Amino acid sequence: METKKLNRIGHRVNINNKEWRVAQKTFKYGREWQYTLSHETVDGSYESINLNENALEQIIKSGSKVIDVKK
Repeated sequence: METKKLNRIGHRVNINNKEWRVAQKTFKYGREWQYTLSHETVDGSYESINLNENALEQIIKSGSKVIDVKK
């Protein structure tokens, strides 16, 4: 199994003019990494989406703005 060494936790990605933060990375189905992205709405609640690693990489490659976290 190929495992990518990328850790995108805390990075922010712009999808459909909304800024999403990569909140969590989990190994699901015994074979793939899943990322949970969260977006805070105006009223303070959160929306979340789950993407596999390939989908997130394709979004980034398609020209999405990625904001790296400085630690």
